Amino acid sequence: VEKNQNKISALVLDMLTFSKEREPDLSPNNMNQVVGDVIELMQSRAAELGVQLDWRPADPMPTLVFDPEGIHRAVLNVVTNALDAAGEKEQGGQVTVCTRFAPEESRVRVIVEDNGAGIPSEQIDKLFSPFASTKKGHGTGLGLPVSQKIANEHGGRILVETALGQGSRFTLELPATLPGGGPQTIML
Repeated sequence: VEKNQNKISALVLDMLTFSKEREPDLSPNNMNQVVGDVIELMQSRAAELGVQLDWRPADPMPTLVFDPEGIHRAVLNVVTNALDAAGEKEQGGQVTVCTRFAPEESRVRVIVEDNGAGIPSEQIDKLFSPFASTKKGHGTGLGLPVSQKIANEHGGRILVETALGQGSRFTLELPATLPGGGPQTIML
């Protein structure tokens, strides 16, 4: 019951996020903390699938201004997909999640890599289309469109690199906005 309740809750949240025009609820937060919360939440799912989930936070990571709930949702959707892809391997499935702060570019990145089967070229164009799922009946097709919408609301984007038989890398790239100002280069 709890497992299905979580699925229903996730579906409803994705539908609401995708269908509603909204401004991100911006506040000063630590990207490592938000992404770390996703990793903690997904460790049991990774264990169920027999996938090694590695977390490599950037150090240092300054306090940045973003919508923590939105970014949590975006990262959760991408990590869930990566775990599902890596979980299809007989053994040795692995997902690595890392954050990167690039002050010289005024960017922060969340990178999610898996060693799954990769994405066929004919499916790349459909990745961010609503209700297009390759999960054979257990995906809604809303996860990546929702993640892309959240990234776009922040003035960011999602980059995809994939190789058949080797896996995929999804990079959520967002402006690194410091509290009290816009994007700027800072010295650490």
